[in-house]
Amino acid sequence: MYNYGRTLLLNLTGNDRYFANVPGDELIPSAYSQLELPNYLRNLRSALLGATPDRAMLNYRAAQLLELIAATELQQYILELDPRITYSSYQLQLAAPVTFQPKVTQYGEIDPQKILTVSGRAMSPDASGVSGYDYRVAVDGVNINIQRLTTPVETAQHVLSFTSGLSPPYSLPGSDYTVRVNTADLAGGWTVRGYLRPTVTLNELASEIQNLSEATFFQLFGVTDVEPYLTFKNCWNNHPELAYQLGGLVLAMLYRTQELVNA
Repeated sequence: MYNYGRTLLLNLTGNDRYFANVPGDELIPSAYSQLELPNYLRNLRSALLGATPDRAMLNYRAAQLLELIAATELQQYILELDPRITYSSYQLQLAAPVTFQPKVTQYGEIDPQKILTVSGRAMSPDASGVSGYDYRVAVDGVNINIQRLTTPVETAQHVLSFTSGLSPPYSLPGSDYTVRVNTADLAGGWTVRGYLRPTVTLNELASEIQNLSEATFFQLFGVTDVEPYLTFKNCWNNHPELAYQLGGLVLAMLYRTQELVNA
């Protein structure tokens, strides 16, 4: 099941399957093809979702923004696009700390006595929009080899050493996480996978968007006052509540995207 407003916000080509390992995921209909968006919509999406958002980031922000709209009278505009509402079922998953903790799994030789531990703190994914990460760590008796499998792909190698049976911390490239191992020999290795929780608040996002060019907002809301864009513009410009401000902005983006579908 899918909501069409959510489909427009994600703007991903659908295939009638969902990715159960990605937090907050839902179906995107196979009839929907990703649209080439004009610059002003790309600029707005970049401010809201990050420069190159992955599916996890899109799911997270879509749940936040659509639930925000659902708490207002603007929800009628979502229901006019599609009365099916499913995204509210993922709020507990997206709020749970365990959803965003690194997950370590052995591959090849499975030996519970040979352990990799992850330490450090999660980086903010908001600027890039890349929430998911995937590393492969292997030891060969002399070195520890760390591969970052998500873009930008990177490989690091360090000579192993141990103190009291535990290695020093080795950095996972492109992150603030480090790993330690208690063995120099494993016929296989470990994967370290997970998702970074967005840290920029919706208030902060709204403040950043206000710094976009005047031309962006003229293209979004229109030069002449036509409904429903007049309502959306008034909410963004004049309403005292954040839910209506961002609701008006996001709805204008969705309705402009729908115009491209209809074109």
